[in-house]
Amino acid sequence: MHKKIGSQDKVFALLSALAAVGAPITARELAELTGLPLSSTYRYLSILTRWALVQEREVGRYAPGPMAVQLAVGFEQRNSLLTWARPLLEQLAERSGESAALMMATGDRVLCVEMIDSSQPLRCCYQKGQSQPLLQGASAKVLLAFMADDERDHALADLAQAERAVLFGTLATIREQGYAVSEGEIDPGVWGVSAPVFGSRDNLLGAISLMAPAERADSGAAQWLRWTCETAARLGSMLH
Repeated sequence: MHKKIGSQDKVFALLSALAAVGAPITARELAELTGLPLSSTYRYLSILTRWALVQEREVGRYAPGPMAVQLAVGFEQRNSLLTWARPLLEQLAERSGESAALMMATGDRVLCVEMIDSSQPLRCCYQKGQSQPLLQGASAKVLLAFMADDERDHALADLAQAERAVLFGTLATIREQGYAVSEGEIDPGVWGVSAPVFGSRDNLLGAISLMAPAERADSGAAQWLRWTCETAARLGSMLH
């Protein structure tokens, strides 16, 4: 099964890919990333450029434009989820001594929308605005486990049937226990735990994640897991 998307979705798929790269990129590279024909890529880039969502930074290389910055600022200033999440993430990071983040699903990727770094010299190198495929790691799996069925099916549409069967078994376990734990799935030596945040009507808003060097998880994992779940529950209760 493969995703079937219309032209409007293709425009935003291209914009999403451009944002995920983190550096100016050529139209040909974007076409390869998205699987779009090069002619369509140029056409969609032209539309996005007119709306200032994309900007040609160097000759032949494209990056998010000034309107994307305005959208990001608006998201931060007018989002109650972020407003309430920041102090709770700061408390979780201080309490655990590790890095704490608010993660959200965006299409087939998981995006870090807020990050409080650990104060320790040895810590996980993850940044606000960074994204990764919605497939591996505690954050991705807890979001997949609790999102609506149609969203999950869309995100996993390109996954082979055998892989889907294995992953669905893992997601069922995560739903039963209420959190996800991973180690080394994205970056070697990194341990993580993630718990879902639910708003009114039990709709999934995002996930609270705590990340730490795996060598420190042996002694702290049980407490970190409990604190992460408590933080996610507190944030959800504030948004009801």
